[in-house]
Amino acid sequence: MAKIKKISYSDIINVKRLISVVCNDNVMSYRRLFFLSVPITNIQNFLYNVHCRKFAETYVVFDNNNNLNGVITVKAKKGNPYKWQIKRLFLGKNAHEEGKQLLEYIIAKFGARGVDTFYVSVDDNMSELIDLFVKGCGFRYCSTETLLSVSNLNFLYENIDEKSFKHFDNTDAQSVADLFNESLITHYKYSLSREKEEFFDGIFNGINSASSFKYIYKTSKKEAPKAFLEIRTADNKNYFIDVIISPQFFDLFPMILSFAVKKIIKRNKNFKLYVKNRKYMQTGEMMENFFRDNHFEQLQNNAILVRDFFKTVKEENKAFNEAIVFSGFEI
Repeated sequence: MAKIKKISYSDIINVKRLISVVCNDNVMSYRRLFFLSVPITNIQNFLYNVHCRKFAETYVVFDNNNNLNGVITVKAKKGNPYKWQIKRLFLGKNAHEEGKQLLEYIIAKFGARGVDTFYVSVDDNMSELIDLFVKGCGFRYCSTETLLSVSNLNFLYENIDEKSFKHFDNTDAQSVADLFNESLITHYKYSLSREKEEFFDGIFNGINSASSFKYIYKTSKKEAPKAFLEIRTADNKNYFIDVIISPQFFDLFPMILSFAVKKIIKRNKNFKLYVKNRKYMQTGEMMENFFRDNHFEQLQNNAILVRDFFKTVKEENKAFNEAIVFSGFEI
């Protein structure tokens, strides 16, 4: 039986060694996330309880010879402490069994605290990792989402209806949640719908390393938003645009992207731009066609895997021999 515990200072050297062996230099940059979740003081532990465990938590697993063979980082979905995402997973070579026990430990631990949904976003080329989640730990394949790079700006509109864009505040959260949920393809609503709290801006947003700018698009005060726009950056160079738009108003999509680009240019003219397409939205196919017609470059296609706490799936495991490295992005 593998030994599993929360990461501590004494594990840092072994974690560094594991990550450096099983992953490349690009993934090495994610080490910081693990060490942020090392308990520093009793005050931090107090904050985990008071604020519904909003911080990422990291756990390590050791084999029977007391060798560190895996690291996992999990975090509650912002605004929804009952929905947790598996953010990072590093497993050493031949560590499939330890990986399975690590995942089941996380599910049992947080499931006992009331968490009812666990989800993960995995590159769909990582078939062994998907098998570990689906066949080994009872996750189910839900849908996919795509991350794209934007270099061709020929779609930009000259005339933008800027007066219809309103800065988002938390009083708009319910209408944005309704927009998101109504735009979901029907059979994904049970697994992927969102609560209004998941769109709230936090009290301490101003001290975060990342910047986020949110807008809603509506042509009158009384109507529901036709679209929601979020612009995010952590370095004022790489910008991520996320648009939720009602399918009947999809013709506004190029104009909304143009508005976002205009806002970014005011901050930095030399930027890199990225967008996401959620295949589980009614606008998924429309966006896919738009991105293809405008020559956006697909960087990654991720499978969304979900497990509800009460569901258990057991299948015969196949042999796993290679090390596993996983680092997902937010849905």
